Amino acid sequence: MTQTQKNMRRRVLGALMLTLGATGCGTSESAPPPREPRTPVAEMSPALASEQVCVEIFFWAKSRTLCKPRGSSIDSLLSEFKPTQEALCDTFTDAELRSQCKSKPPYVFAPAGDSANPSIWVQRTEEVQGYFRMSIGASMAIYETSLEKMESVGEDMVGPSQRELDGRNKRRADARARVGDGLKARATAEQRAASADLATQRETLEEYKHHFASYQFALEALEPQVTTTLAAFVTYRDGEAALFTQLEDISTRASAATLAQLGALQGELVDLSRTESQRPQQLQMDARRLVHSMGQIHARHLLATEPFSSFLARNNLPRVNLTERSAIVLNNISSYADARYARVATAVAKLLEGMRLRRGALVTSQANAATRQTLATAATLKASEAFLANANQRTTALWQLPPRSTKLKYFFLASKHVDFESILQLEPLCANVSTTSTPWMETGCIALRRQFTSARNYLNTTLPNMVRLNVTNMRRAGVSEALLVDVETHLNNANLRQAVLAHDVALRASDL
Repeated sequence: MTQTQKNMRRRVLGALMLTLGATGCGTSESAPPPREPRTPVAEMSPALASEQVCVEIFFWAKSRTLCKPRGSSIDSLLSEFKPTQEALCDTFTDAELRSQCKSKPPYVFAPAGDSANPSIWVQRTEEVQGYFRMSIGASMAIYETSLEKMESVGEDMVGPSQRELDGRNKRRADARARVGDGLKARATAEQRAASADLATQRETLEEYKHHFASYQFALEALEPQVTTTLAAFVTYRDGEAALFTQLEDISTRASAATLAQLGALQGELVDLSRTESQRPQQLQMDARRLVHSMGQIHARHLLATEPFSSFLARNNLPRVNLTERSAIVLNNISSYADARYARVATAVAKLLEGMRLRRGALVTSQANAATRQTLATAATLKASEAFLANANQRTTALWQLPPRSTKLKYFFLASKHVDFESILQLEPLCANVSTTSTPWMETGCIALRRQFTSARNYLNTTLPNMVRLNVTNMRRAGVSEALLVDVETHLNNANLRQAVLAHDVALRASDL
């Protein structure tokens, strides 16, 4: 309220009092007495004023004020002030004015503090409001007059902190607007305890619903990724029958293959095994990442709703876990991929062993038949060239650097594990090469033999050490501890394949 508005209000009030006096009220007071000099608490030092809570009554140009130190009971303050108000009202000789004075609710307020630092005053004001919100015996009539008084004090304090005061006053006004039917009924029926408790429970329920809606919204944001991962899994799962059909076809052809044909079939089998190892990698990493993301969302929800535990228990409301079923499905995807990998690896190992045995049988049956050797010479040369080209291609790709992560610049290692593992699958083939049985493989195996020891050392020593070092560095960089513990668990269980997959999941999480 501006100074001009205040002056206008005073002039109107004065004119009204003169008019009432001129018409006669049947009292000895034809006009209200001149306004008594008041000792405004705002004239105290700001530090002292901000540490007090006051109650005041202003009626017919007369006022009384009582202040107590901050922390004093407002109930006691109002009780002590009641005789003061009655004494003020008894100064009026007119019975109607006395009655109006005694029925008029006083107001409780925090005196104005330092306008340059109004936050202390705002805190004291919120303490006063907290009394009316939480006290069962508080009067809503006094609450409403107190809010008006504190708004007036706030307007008088407007200064450098205008924006902060406006924000606080707006929240206070919003709080008034949110006074529900339960609080109004309590004010009408002298603060019925049951209505107050019901209103509190409604407010608590609304706040909990807000947290739960945020929880649902965060999980719904992951739904497209979960749907995509499940669709990829269905495609991967439906391809298992076709995969084993390919293995059966290779087995059938190997059972009738010549010495020259066996090498190509062995290479085809190793390539098929390598492709099958690579295929579920992205699927497993996506599943692990989604399980971790949902776990984090659920953990944040539990932390945010921990204050509501007693409320939920009292009302028999369950704490719903919306991530549980999805996490089970996604973890089953990883379990299926691991089991399928084991089945395929076993089948490939048996087929390679069968081919080795057939090659030995063919060598025995071949004996020294010169005519057969002559017929096989051309096929042997062609097979030798193809096997050497394949060996050189594998050797070149073996030591190429894998992609790096965007932020931490560490290598993704799952693809390198597949490369080195597939090289070692050729070691049994090259171990049985001879000039009489499979001379066409000798040239290619010379290139591969130089890699077998290095590949074995890489898988047994270098790769696990790289994973451990990266885990340490990622932990320092603040990557999720749950993801890093998953990597370490697989390493401790000597499951390097799962360890590098979990490593890449954690590394991808650092880029998000």
